[in-house]
Amino acid sequence: MREGKPSFTAAAVAAARAVAGVDPLAPSLVEGTLSWVVRAGRTGMVPAAALNVATLGLLDHIEMRTRAIDTAVREGVAAGAAQLVLLGAGLDARAWRMHELADVHVFEVDPPSTQAYKRSRIGARRPEAKDVTFVSVDFARDSLQDELARAGHDPEAVTFWIWEGVTPYLPLEAIRATLSDMASRSAAGSRLAVTYATPLATPLGPTFTRVALAGFRLVGEEIVGQLSTDAMHAELANVGFRVLDDASARDWAGRFGRGRPRLMLVDE
Repeated sequence: MREGKPSFTAAAVAAARAVAGVDPLAPSLVEGTLSWVVRAGRTGMVPAAALNVATLGLLDHIEMRTRAIDTAVREGVAAGAAQLVLLGAGLDARAWRMHELADVHVFEVDPPSTQAYKRSRIGARRPEAKDVTFVSVDFARDSLQDELARAGHDPEAVTFWIWEGVTPYLPLEAIRATLSDMASRSAAGSRLAVTYATPLATPLGPTFTRVALAGFRLVGEEIVGQLSTDAMHAELANVGFRVLDDASARDWAGRFGRGRPRLMLVDE
């Protein structure tokens, strides 16, 4: 985490969403070099397809992941979710862009420095959600359960949880503890959309994987939590979640790629 700033990956995800056109607020949430990249991609100064290749499919991957989770959120709200909790919300702007959240209480959980940056960029924009509560949590010290309770989250109301792009940066003990906390505050009918990295990491092979992992270490965001599909299903079952759907990145492309070939090089 950069002091007073969102993580590099959070900013990169927002930039990718901006260029891909899946988040109209995203361009205003990034700054510096990434802001230039967004302008270049959106204006055609640098073709989005070229940016996608240069970033090894990041634009396609984030677009498909965003569309997949958006769809899951809509289905969850239609099934009765009255609360949405985003764990490690980063620069996610769903509460400001999804009209389906008009009757939903949104709780965004993140370290205070990330939230301060995000709130300064969001400004006075009115959310599409019923309301948005920022829950400041230092994950190394604070109890997620306690902080959510203090913020007004109702464990008796149906909740939709989003845990997007976070588990790869957590050791297994932290993943288990967070799943347990979520399960304990989930009324019957609650749902969780969680992404996870598998040990395969990428179809490009082990050498590329080692280089990519070294790159994450260099920016201070080491990948430490990789789980096979069977292992992730077991962790979910251990706290009482039942898997409704488990789609890979390539599955997302098939479902939401709008008939265009997509460059999906990360096994998520």
